[in-house]
Amino acid sequence: MKKGWVSLISGLILGLIISFFTLDYNGWKVQRIGEKGEVINTINELDFDLITNCFFIVLISILVIYILLTVLEKIRKT
Repeated sequence: MKKGWVSLISGLILGLIISFFTLDYNGWKVQRIGEKGEVINTINELDFDLITNCFFIVLISILVIYILLTVLEKIRKT
């Protein structure tokens, strides 16, 4: 039980850090321009690929930490 929580929290933190430094965010910026050429408003959109890649990095880091903790636990018992 404790191993699951440790791997979940540390994998989430590690995965977000890895995602922040390795994934390049180039989101779309949509601007509404008025008749005289002035910008009325700007809308920033998130990239779907960025979100899914971040999710997969977090998931993989959680699994790797869980597997490492399981292996270390088996080594300590023998």
